[in-house]
Amino acid sequence: MSRSASSRQPVSYFLRRAIDSILATPVISGVTITSIAVSVMLAGAVLLVGHNVFRLLQSWGQAGVDVSIYLDHEMGEDRIVELKRAIAEDAAVVDVRYVSQDEAWQFLADNLGDSAELLDGLDASLLPASIEVALGRGVDEAALEVRLAAWESIPEVNDVQYNRQWIDRVRNAMSIVYWVAWALGALALIVSAIIVGATFQLAAFSRREEMDVMRLVGAVGIVYWGPVLLAGLFEGVIGSFAAIGMLSLTYQITATPITTELPMLLETMDFLTAGQCFTLVFWGAMLGMLGSWLGMQRFGGVR
Repeated sequence: MSRSASSRQPVSYFLRRAIDSILATPVISGVTITSIAVSVMLAGAVLLVGHNVFRLLQSWGQAGVDVSIYLDHEMGEDRIVELKRAIAEDAAVVDVRYVSQDEAWQFLADNLGDSAELLDGLDASLLPASIEVALGRGVDEAALEVRLAAWESIPEVNDVQYNRQWIDRVRNAMSIVYWVAWALGALALIVSAIIVGATFQLAAFSRREEMDVMRLVGAVGIVYWGPVLLAGLFEGVIGSFAAIGMLSLTYQITATPITTELPMLLETMDFLTAGQCFTLVFWGAMLGMLGSWLGMQRFGGVR
């Protein structure tokens, strides 16, 4: 068979040869598809867990910012009302609440619990009154710094504090989760590539007689290796969809009891996005084609 003639084979020829190759060895094909499914499911599980942990941390980081504006002891009631009104007019402010010295003292005593007697003999005037401000979601760091600077510049304000430590911890945790997910994902891909590579070498060994016959009749180029790569592609896609289906079923089974016990996760738990599912299918297809190619190199040769 000449090289030019082989390149003119219709697409149906490659499809038929690929499907026949899969159906001719159902056990080997089943093992190959299963190995791809396990590999893709491993990578998908890492992606799914990382995706949901990142969403949870992101929601915590965007839950809002609580700011305490501590006031001067000499600040009058009219000025307090005026300041509260001015702060409440900010579109980013969700809630404004004035905490008097007595209320601050009571709050401290309640939090001390059994150790509240430590406050005996002390006066409530030691604690400053404050305006507690709750900022909504979506306030970025730059806008927050502008607001804090504006409030700190008010003459009657002694200090402005907010939950910086909590926000910084969430951001650090998000960064750690991001890199850990990448590391585990890379490890999962390496392991899956090794598993699939070994499986496809077994598949190529079982089909070596078919490859020998193809060479004997003069098959070269794409006519020789095209159907083999296409069969690997089909097996990869089938295995990937099976893996995504198993991941989806596992998610549906586990999501309900988890959100029942932890209702705060209800808004953040989610399955993989369409783009992430496509990435898994693409990875499975590439595994199938790469495994077929390596198998031909090992046992059949590529012409």
